[in-house]
Amino acid sequence: MSDGIESILPPAVAIILALATRRVLIPLLLGIVVGTALLANRNADGVSDVLLGTLTGAYQTIDQSVRDWDHLHVLAFTMLLGAMVGVLESAGSMARMISGWTRRVASRIGGQTLIGFTGLLIFFDDYANTLLVGGTMRTTADRYGISRAKLAYLVDSTAAPVAGLTLVSTWVATELSYLQQGLADAGLDASSQTFSVFLQSLPYRFYPLLALWFVFLVATSGRDFGPMWNEEHAALKSTKKHSLDLSTGRWSDTFAAVVPVLVCLAAILGVLVWTGTPQTIDPDMSFGQLIGDIVGSGNSYLALVAGGAAGLFVAGVLAVLLSGVSWELVVMGSAKGMWQMMPAMAVLWLAWGLSSLTGSDQLNTGGYLASVLNDGLPIELLPTSVFLLAAFIAFATGTSWGTMAILTPIAVALSIKLQQAPSATLASLSADSIAAGIIPAIGLESLHVNNAQSLATSPICLATFSSVLAGAIFGDHCSPLSDTTVLSSRACGCDHVLHVRTQMPYAMIVGIACIVFGTLPASWGISPWVSLFAAGFLLWVALRFLGRRPDGNSD
Repeated sequence: MSDGIESILPPAVAIILALATRRVLIPLLLGIVVGTALLANRNADGVSDVLLGTLTGAYQTIDQSVRDWDHLHVLAFTMLLGAMVGVLESAGSMARMISGWTRRVASRIGGQTLIGFTGLLIFFDDYANTLLVGGTMRTTADRYGISRAKLAYLVDSTAAPVAGLTLVSTWVATELSYLQQGLADAGLDASSQTFSVFLQSLPYRFYPLLALWFVFLVATSGRDFGPMWNEEHAALKSTKKHSLDLSTGRWSDTFAAVVPVLVCLAAILGVLVWTGTPQTIDPDMSFGQLIGDIVGSGNSYLALVAGGAAGLFVAGVLAVLLSGVSWELVVMGSAKGMWQMMPAMAVLWLAWGLSSLTGSDQLNTGGYLASVLNDGLPIELLPTSVFLLAAFIAFATGTSWGTMAILTPIAVALSIKLQQAPSATLASLSADSIAAGIIPAIGLESLHVNNAQSLATSPICLATFSSVLAGAIFGDHCSPLSDTTVLSSRACGCDHVLHVRTQMPYAMIVGIACIVFGTLPASWGISPWVSLFAAGFLLWVALRFLGRRPDGNSD
């Protein structure tokens, strides 16, 4: 079903109210009510039917969002990881280990760089990245006077970008399936070309690459601007309020703090490989393609739960054996860690409900927005238009995965078909040549096939495909409805709306650089490496002019 402009009303209500009130739960709930009211009004005979349908629909939407099996896995993983972090905090091993690091990391710049680098290490899943890094680095942030808003930014702006760039992540199989569908819709033999197109598209993922670059520019320069500068300045003034055991960390503290995290990661990867390994392996697959396909095809939700449970169990055992705490304290720490996650669970619950209302079987918000892509669009503007549209869909719906599902097949097929249009004249001339006996008929068929296959790896197609994921992550970083934004703010102990307000200016400046030096030049065939270098230099200059150090020191 294709809906009109009213389909964007529920997410618009939720977003505007969330930003205006600096609250999330009530705006999300009102967004759900508006959505169910629109759906109830379609078949209602009177006001009473609309009211009854609205209330019934709202209850069913919220109930179904938490009953979803995949959602339950995410909730379970979040609670288990919160419990693991709670055990590490109650045992004190993490704090003592961080204290030992202070001799090697002696500044706020070093602390921020350490947080950003840690985010790169957990590259295979954005949920695991957000919760692990955010939960374990709060002590580091407090020690060096880094605000929780800055911590949330460093965590959130590395989680999805790094997961969207690596070949071994829970995103890969989903991206490949949508890409293959788009290539098939364009009339290509998608099975033989999908992975090649995917690999060649990586340098065109301007926003994830530049977002990571900007994270380390901000971290290593110590400069900030906008609302983030205010938070950093306030955190720096209150650094003395944070107490930390400055004794040198023992090897047992490091072991007790690091091993649970490593076990969690190992369990996640192990379950991904176990559930993703096919019964028969295609002999034509390269080793890299095979690993990416196995990890991407694995049951990521089951893997997350298994990893969280394994990490919690190991954390509890090591806390008793090495840190000398009682099992009672372990249980209390687990309960405290879980309780800290409860506000995030409530937000996720409602955000999932609102997202379901925007789906293709309900209000079809994404379908309406995707209708902007039509055959009259100038092909030179296609990558930029797709980037902006993906960003808006992700911003309005709060889901980058849903955005990719909506846009990727459409955008890929459209990018090839729009390029095929100018070749109509060539096809006509070739047909005339066949009639004149100049070239054989089989030559025309080969010409069409080869032309279509070459268009799939053209800069226009590669940039358009990459713009879907890049725009989706950009929209997620700006949206208060995004699940990863919610998890980042909660895992880092930061107010959710404050996280959105402080991160948005940074995401916006990176997004502008992506358009000016990325998607637009790519349409004219300029190398993505040249674009990345130019955009990276622009971001460095922008930070030098806009940013200043919260401690008042000059470089």
